[in-house]
Amino acid sequence: MNRTITPLFFLCLMASGAAQSETLPGPIPAELIRVVDGDTIRVRAHIWPDHSVEVMVRLDGIDAPEIHRPDCRDERALAEQAKTEIENITDTSVTLHNVHLGKYAGRVVAQARLPNGVILADHLLKKGLAHTDTSRSSWCQADDK
Repeated sequence: MNRTITPLFFLCLMASGAAQSETLPGPIPAELIRVVDGDTIRVRAHIWPDHSVEVMVRLDGIDAPEIHRPDCRDERALAEQAKTEIENITDTSVTLHNVHLGKYAGRVVAQARLPNGVILADHLLKKGLAHTDTSRSSWCQADDK
């Protein structure tokens, strides 16, 4: 019988002092449930036999354009492209690496890899559909705001 750990249990586990500073190196096998946007996916991570947890994963190292509350039309269009790009290259299987807590409750930050070794964040950077998370460049043209 496959059991899904409730999000409340997962949050309690992650809120413990030891878990807050911990990074899980992985690989942690996961099933892609949904692409939220260019830098966030929802997965079902298989944490041990017959147990899994559904969690939002922010792709480590990148910032993609925003689908929700974009600053301009260009950003919204690029955000849709980034989401579609991930949907097109991803089947249902990913592995998570270097998993650690994000700054928002219930979301972790991790590197997500496809079975062929492609790292999703690197792929979006190469396609021009993400920036490094330190660049803070605008997705909007001056006349599009």
